[in-house]
Amino acid sequence: MQGTVPYAKGPVMRPVLRSVASTFAVPPAATVVAKPAPKIDVVPTVEHLPAPKKPRKPRIDHKAIAQEQARLLHASIHPATGWITGLWENEEKQRRYQVDLCQDLFGEWLLIHSWWRKSTPFGGRKKSYLGFSPSAEEINALLYDAALRRSRHGYRILNDHIRSAVRQ
Repeated sequence: MQGTVPYAKGPVMRPVLRSVASTFAVPPAATVVAKPAPKIDVVPTVEHLPAPKKPRKPRIDHKAIAQEQARLLHASIHPATGWITGLWENEEKQRRYQVDLCQDLFGEWLLIHSWWRKSTPFGGRKKSYLGFSPSAEEINALLYDAALRRSRHGYRILNDHIRSAVRQ
């Protein structure tokens, strides 16, 4: 390590750094460039009216609709079997959605969700097993959930037999 300069740290290096920095410092600009004066032209002023607001879509109370549909579906229980069927349609998208509450061969209750497009045979199906004796509150909650989702997606209920079953 002979012939090498030890590395200086801390306060020893500060005077050296100040002298190096002062040699590279740029002097401040002596002259200030003035901005050009703005043009003054007489421009006719036109009052700008605010754009008319778009009318808001009326708010739809989907929860109230779903509650009423669930009540109607629950009231339309088939007298002999106890089964319930709900059918919804979205005319814009040409889609249908069906909910069936029925029993399998062993007496266990199922909630079957089916959906399809009107012009094609393709669609889907989902089964939910509810047990052997679901409560009325549980059934009503499941029908409410299905009706609420359908209402929010723009479907309307198609069951004409629901209205006739409730009237009887």
